[in-house]
Amino acid sequence: MDVSRDNDRYYMQYAMTLASKGWGQTGVNPLVGALVVRDGVIIGRGFHRRIGEAHAEVLAITEAGADTRGADLYVNLEPCCTHGYTPPCVDAITRAGIKRVFIAETDPNPAVEGKSIEILRRRNIEVIFLNPSTQPSGLNLWYKKYIMTKTPFVTMKIAFTNDYRISGFEGKYVTSMTSRRYVHALRSRVGAVLVGINTVLADNPFLTDRLIGRHNPARIILDPDLKIPLNANVLAPDARRIVFAKADADQTKTAELQELGIEVVHLDGNRHPTADLLRKIGMLKIGWTLVEGGGETFNNFLQDKTYDELYVFVAPTTAGKGIEVPLASTIIEKEEPEFIGEDRLYHVYRNN
Repeated sequence: MDVSRDNDRYYMQYAMTLASKGWGQTGVNPLVGALVVRDGVIIGRGFHRRIGEAHAEVLAITEAGADTRGADLYVNLEPCCTHGYTPPCVDAITRAGIKRVFIAETDPNPAVEGKSIEILRRRNIEVIFLNPSTQPSGLNLWYKKYIMTKTPFVTMKIAFTNDYRISGFEGKYVTSMTSRRYVHALRSRVGAVLVGINTVLADNPFLTDRLIGRHNPARIILDPDLKIPLNANVLAPDARRIVFAKADADQTKTAELQELGIEVVHLDGNRHPTADLLRKIGMLKIGWTLVEGGGETFNNFLQDKTYDELYVFVAPTTAGKGIEVPLASTIIEKEEPEFIGEDRLYHVYRNN
């Protein structure tokens, strides 16, 4: 047994766990965690908390203080070598006298990819690739798409009755509290939640992370004709709020929304191609979007094939009437579910 390598994997897994603490907080920056280890003792820890603040490597080095010379650094993503909100991490690593840097993945950003590794090696710092598991980390799957395409990673969440209806059931919710907690945890990870205006008018949702309490994402409402009531729950000022409307929509209503601090972005008609919509969302510096409804919005993303992953919750109840999303039911019919209490959960990646 290679005890040293087992320890290395443990440290890298720890770095990834630290990185996950930044879910939803880092804007379009990746999730990164870092550890400084000297003589088998962790002397520094850090994770990227939010965009514009110090990176994980710098925080870990700072916590380690004067003991970094000759130490090892474990970081789940290649350190940066560019000037952005903060200076390059490769310079901080060099100044600290770090001897070896363990990296799980290269940064897919073309401005960084492989370049930081070359810089560190030229400075006589050993760089070692180490993934703690046989499966690639999903921490920055969303970031890889955004940094390469400037459009957000799109997760869709659909809750069905057993006869595949998203409406027509009694009560406000079709799924269990356990499933709803799962969804709130998803919300706490993403940059924004997106719904169509019909969902707002029918359900008056909050679209917040109330059950986990970790992070409220931005809310995006597709509302071509600006039908949204100014007192809608989704417009509560506890997160960024964005309304997509036609350019010729009610200018008085537009001004009222803007006075409330709501961003109004223009659409090019009622049936806006989802690919164009995603480009506009990407321009708003949102890297991951959770689409939560309703039927027309779901069908548009499914038909355009502009989603990246799909979560479908199926409750053990029957509606007999209501809105269907037939494409979604077709996608999951050959998939094996896991069970969230009595609900079935299907999780499918589009490119699988």
